[in-house]
Amino acid sequence: MPDPIPSSSEISWLEPSLHPAYPRLLCAHLRNKGIDMEKVFRGNTLSWEKLLETNRFINFEQFSRIGLNAMALTQCPWLGLEISTMIQVSAHGPMGYGAVAAQTVRQAFKLVERTMATRIRIYDFKLDEVDGRARFTLRELLDPGELREFIYVMLLGSFQDMLAKTSGTHTTDICVHFPFEEPPWSNLYAERFPGLEIGFDYEHFTIDMPAALLDLHCLTADEFAYRNAVRECEQLLAVQNQGGDLAEQIKRRLLDQGAPYPVLQEMSEMLGISSRTLIRKLKQEHTSYQMLLDEVRQELACWYLQNSDSSIEDIADRLGFIDTSNFSRVFRRWLGCTPSQFRKSS
Repeated sequence: MPDPIPSSSEISWLEPSLHPAYPRLLCAHLRNKGIDMEKVFRGNTLSWEKLLETNRFINFEQFSRIGLNAMALTQCPWLGLEISTMIQVSAHGPMGYGAVAAQTVRQAFKLVERTMATRIRIYDFKLDEVDGRARFTLRELLDPGELREFIYVMLLGSFQDMLAKTSGTHTTDICVHFPFEEPPWSNLYAERFPGLEIGFDYEHFTIDMPAALLDLHCLTADEFAYRNAVRECEQLLAVQNQGGDLAEQIKRRLLDQGAPYPVLQEMSEMLGISSRTLIRKLKQEHTSYQMLLDEVRQELACWYLQNSDSSIEDIADRLGFIDTSNFSRVFRRWLGCTPSQFRKSS
């Protein structure tokens, strides 16, 4: 029987990784196509209502389940091409607003390079200029698995939208390299991205274009709006550099530690603050220690049930439950079904 403990790379799938705006756009597209939202969130610790309400980053496991269900329900493995038209600059929050308000295209993309982690944390973005060419490279910080094509196509759509909005120009001298094999529907790429030279099966996702485009003045330049957006981005980055907001710090500690989980007093001591302060700060973030503990145990329970052959008894023990019946009762409260039913339907 495989060890039920997730590896560090698998734990990264359960850490906060992207802003909820992106799955919201995907789900809105599915709703417009008449897809049942309950089916979209099958096997997920999220629901449509929770996704609409949350302002906190969701983890990649949650996003992956939505994406895979979406492709299965629409029977459209090229769904990313459809969604790529929806991921516009406005979806990127302060980073996007700052980009379109920048003075030049270079300043816009330099802002994205520096602040991408304020919206999505699964890639490292780098802009290099060599021999009259500008190259944008994305390197994966976690393995996106079956969603690799889906995500990169969406990012290309967003790049194209940002370039068009900032420069007002479309050029044919742009080369795009995807880090996956050429799919059977590659002809659709030419339809969605006319004029781009597209290649497959490269090491990294790269976009290569004339460096002269970076010197173009942005059509929507606004110095005041740019400064405000940059200030907000810097504030978000400062919080991230400190390990995220308090709720995020606690979830990471709980994921790393595992059962037996610390009680509130023990967690406050680990963080170097009083229990009263911890309660007050979490309340300001619209959550509580018990809610965060439940979230972590729920996400881990779903991960174990979907990704391991461990028995229900072993999973209950791993998560610190008294016995299997207690685990099953709590799990039913979480997701409306028993662990066994969840495993069968996933």
